[in-house]
Amino acid sequence: MNFKPNTKIKLDHLGQFYATINSENNPGTYSVSAHLKDPVVPVTLQQAVNDLMQRLPFMNVRSKRGFMWYFHELHENPPIIVNEKDFPALCSSFKMGTGHLMRIIYGDRSVTIEVLHTVCDGRSLAMVVSSLLARYFELLGEAIKKEGLIDCNETVCMEEAEDAYARYADLRKSKPEGSVKDVYVPKFQPTTIRIITHKIRLSEIKARAKSHGLTISEYILVHICSEFAKQRELEDCTSGITVNVPIDCRGFFPSKSLRNFVSHKTITMPESMNFSDMGQDIRRQFTGITQDYIQSKISEMERAMKIANFLPLFVKEQLIRKLGEEESAGYTTGFSNLGLIRLPKEILDKLDSFSFTLGAEPAMPYQFACVAVGDTLTFTTTTIAEDDTIIDRILEVL
Repeated sequence: MNFKPNTKIKLDHLGQFYATINSENNPGTYSVSAHLKDPVVPVTLQQAVNDLMQRLPFMNVRSKRGFMWYFHELHENPPIIVNEKDFPALCSSFKMGTGHLMRIIYGDRSVTIEVLHTVCDGRSLAMVVSSLLARYFELLGEAIKKEGLIDCNETVCMEEAEDAYARYADLRKSKPEGSVKDVYVPKFQPTTIRIITHKIRLSEIKARAKSHGLTISEYILVHICSEFAKQRELEDCTSGITVNVPIDCRGFFPSKSLRNFVSHKTITMPESMNFSDMGQDIRRQFTGITQDYIQSKISEMERAMKIANFLPLFVKEQLIRKLGEEESAGYTTGFSNLGLIRLPKEILDKLDSFSFTLGAEPAMPYQFACVAVGDTLTFTTTTIAEDDTIIDRILEVL
């Protein structure tokens, strides 16, 4: 792949999806933030961004519309960092055309990278933020062990830019997955997007989850489902409760790709208010996430893209947007856990926490995400609803 300015890069199938649905109301944007113990030095941060984008040119891109597909085009210059006073970190939409698809926002003691999902997935963005911190502190004179991170002093790695979906898709294993038709979404009064963060000691929530024989994700999901079930009862509704849970495909298929390589699992709440039974049922659903399941999911999307390959973009846009509306309508909420981000001690000592934030979606008034560094897990809620009752109840039990 050529990484000279203005070079065109074909999008993976998830990138095509988000390029199509991208709008003010449904931006397809998310972010990862690092919260530092000391004030940010903007000039050093900008130099770190410059160096990292030179190392990761396939992320230094703008979005372009072709006759058949959207595509990325490499930028000549890296993105310019912005102060949160001028541009608050709220996972705002990106405009198509000349602008970058990665936004670096700094506060007094924070660094946030917002990105359009056409560029990469959450696991990759966490790596980008971690590597940016490594370069930033290195420029400040710190000796940083960069094992497991992206080293700006190294040359571009072609494998990091691969379309891993295309590599592992097998159309013979493509199998459409059914969806829940009657899904509960809480009634809400819409308001401007708000992001609410809550810190939990990782060791404590891990111990509580383990006492129920659950992982942290499973444990949190039981609480999320339970509180939505209580709200559903108040509204005298019997529709099913479902949660969209992204799954990192790299855990099943080896890949160094820093682009999108994520699928998802629909978790359906069992109709039981017993915590233990609900936990074991959700755990059973997670055990169904196998290599064959993931390959079937990515192969089905590749098959759909191949079928649409000869349709002009204006026709594909209508089909993909309809697919996106149907997909969103199939969920009560979303929950994404990036897990524990492992960092060198030199960086950990300078960090307070990480946070991971999902962008707003019009069909889901509440969305949840979490990430951990050290012994701090940060639980984030993105909401477009005026009422915080569900959020408050979930935070109380976590």
